Amino acid sequence: MNVQARFCLSQVNRAQGYYKAPDEQEAVSVESAYVILNGVQGDPFGAATPSAKLEMLIVNPTAAAVFFNAPIGQEFDVLFTFRENEVADGSI
Repeated sequence: MNVQARFCLSQVNRAQGYYKAPDEQEAVSVESAYVILNGVQGDPFGAATPSAKLEMLIVNPTAAAVFFNAPIGQEFDVLFTFRENEVADGSI
């Protein structure tokens, strides 16, 4: 099952974080993006006015650059995918 939701970028802050690339042995200090996105009207999730807020600290430099280069107000579609075999309490 998937839920598609639309969010609008409302805030981007720069922060320091540590990122370990998949092919590296150790994490390095990088400039990270702390972003706040708010839900906006968009099908199918937000056909009515949605009440949603998404906050993320993004330490992957490539992903952080997407938000550093995006204007405030930029809309993003987010896809939430249910993963049956990965329940935190191990009950499945």
